[in-house]
Amino acid sequence: MQVWIDQDCCTGAGLCVDRCPDLFVVLEDGLGYVYDGGVVVTDPARASHVPSRYEDDAVDAAEHCPGECIYLEAEPLTPQLDDADILDADVVVDPI
Repeated sequence: MQVWIDQDCCTGAGLCVDRCPDLFVVLEDGLGYVYDGGVVVTDPARASHVPSRYEDDAVDAAEHCPGECIYLEAEPLTPQLDDADILDADVVVDPI
């Protein structure tokens, strides 16, 4: 699961922090942000991974957000390969 907050819709109520303080934070500007592994995500275009232990709390926070600004989505089921993965791949030849 991935999460992000649309700060343009955030009311600063802080209910997200009440529901899941390990995943959300309200900064001095009064708006909620995702707290991802010790880093506050301020880029509104960046979704952050939700650790499985926080998934229920993240859903609860999104459902109770008065600004309806917390967005959740499933992560892709298939891993994305980059060029480095392809270049480092082993070639397997079937013996006949």
